[in-house]
Amino acid sequence: MFIRLIFLFLLFYLVFLVVRFFQSLGQSIQRKNAGPDSLPKKTMVKDEVCNTYIPVDEALKENRNGRVYYFCSEDCRKKFLASGEKFD
Repeated sequence: MFIRLIFLFLLFYLVFLVVRFFQSLGQSIQRKNAGPDSLPKKTMVKDEVCNTYIPVDEALKENRNGRVYYFCSEDCRKKFLASGEKFD
């Protein structure tokens, strides 16, 4: 009787391990298929001079008349400041 209980316990445990293995296998396939859509998105802003888009955390910023302008380089920022006008 005791041997039957041990056998049943081992059988259930083996089934449990097999089920858990296939569940983890399915989750790893889903992660592989996630692709670039799962990457965090960066907010892009437009350079007012050369009209390129750059990530907001890499952009140079200039406040003028209560508005924030973004630039890809110091040269673009200087051109904007020298012109004295908006590049809208």
